[in-house]
Amino acid sequence: MRKVPLLFFAYLLLSSSVASAQTKSQLMLAPMAATPSSSWDTSLPGKWTYRSYLNRADVAVNDDPEPAVRNLAAIFGQGSTANSAAKALSLIFGEGIMAFDQPSGKNVTGTFDMGGGYVLDLKGTMQTSSSGDITVELFGTGRAGTPTANWEYDYRATTTPKWPNGVNQIPTLVGTVIRARPHDGGAAGVVASFIAIKRE
Repeated sequence: MRKVPLLFFAYLLLSSSVASAQTKSQLMLAPMAATPSSSWDTSLPGKWTYRSYLNRADVAVNDDPEPAVRNLAAIFGQGSTANSAAKALSLIFGEGIMAFDQPSGKNVTGTFDMGGGYVLDLKGTMQTSSSGDITVELFGTGRAGTPTANWEYDYRATTTPKWPNGVNQIPTLVGTVIRARPHDGGAAGVVASFIAIKRE
């Protein structure tokens, strides 16, 4: 999948309050500014912000930064925040917008737009439980004559539970993605975890 430029995201993270590294003393989550939803709508149609991550178990904080991180020191200083942010950003496998059409029965169609002409067409199936939770199995195929020609990624995900006392909780899909066909030097079989957050 197309990787987002590391320096750009490091700048965004480090120039915002989110860049502050979490410590053990910061046990309480700060409430996020969000528009309250009038109802909990986990229906699939619409747009979802997708972000996938490499499945690495190591902790992102590291006192021995990689060369890309050392290059940021001139801009952001020698503090551990820049190192941690760059390490965390290096885990991003891909991101973009998944847009789903109205399902036809259990059949699902849509697109996954990563920007810059990188688009996959999505087809698959969905199941809805009695509680309204959704499980999807999707197959993303690239478009001939575009940067995604011959790409194929498969996705499996489910919606997350709603907390009864949650504040402005947003419907989210969580799951895994596998590169089903090799492309651009990337091997088939690589698996990443992803989240997709409902936008509308």
